[in-house]
Amino acid sequence: MVSEEIRTIAEQYDIDLSKIKGSGPNGEVTLEDLEKYIREHFLPKVREERKVFGIRKVIAERLSKSYREAVHVTLNMETKIDNLIEMRKKLTEKLGEKPSYTVLMLKCIAKAIRDFIEVNASMEEGKIMIYDNININVAVDSPIGLITPVIRDVDKKSLEELLQDYADIVERAKSGRLKEKDFVGGTFTVTNLGMFGVDSFTPIINPPQIAILGLNRITQKPIVENGEIKIASVMTLSLTFDHRAIDGAPAARFLERVKYYLEHPEEVFESE
Repeated sequence: MVSEEIRTIAEQYDIDLSKIKGSGPNGEVTLEDLEKYIREHFLPKVREERKVFGIRKVIAERLSKSYREAVHVTLNMETKIDNLIEMRKKLTEKLGEKPSYTVLMLKCIAKAIRDFIEVNASMEEGKIMIYDNININVAVDSPIGLITPVIRDVDKKSLEELLQDYADIVERAKSGRLKEKDFVGGTFTVTNLGMFGVDSFTPIINPPQIAILGLNRITQKPIVENGEIKIASVMTLSLTFDHRAIDGAPAARFLERVKYYLEHPEEVFESE
């Protein structure tokens, strides 16, 4: 007889208990069996584990004390969005619907994360865990406030799959139907305040992750390019990172890579 606790947890993850091979009496599914199944199917696979020692340990201890008195480090970088806007028009013709800018940017961000996988990590108990799965928490407005459900394996999904996942997450968030499985296993967070007219802000890290990227509003402004003034659609990217786990230079290089893919979306969507 399966306990009520096991049934409740299984329901939160939409798990069919009949598909789990039980190790209890008469093949009964135990709590350990269920926990193992959840780890294998909902949590990210660890790519590598690095111990924090030496100078990095000293830096971590000092910055941990500093963090209790201040916020993590935030970098802001401006990027042109004109090419992404054009790409959106092409994809709209192909898909028959307008893909949201958030989803298009998620694809670009996931590709940049794959290039700089060290930002796809968490830090707990003196260890930096770098993950292979790119599971992005996306901040969504809901009746109970801003929440961050997760979309799994963003880099591996087609644009159509990602659009479906995002629409499902937003719809269930607004109707209060998200489950526990929607909040576990995230490795990086993206929050978009552009729709509220925000030009830049300081995103707060989603612990135990080490980084969060804030997206701001797209606006037109004059820029100087090749000695000429032109009007361009631009947006500011706001990256907050945990300085205990990553230094400013690699964080800046990652942000530059995000900027590059947003400005060269053909390298992201050429196969879509």
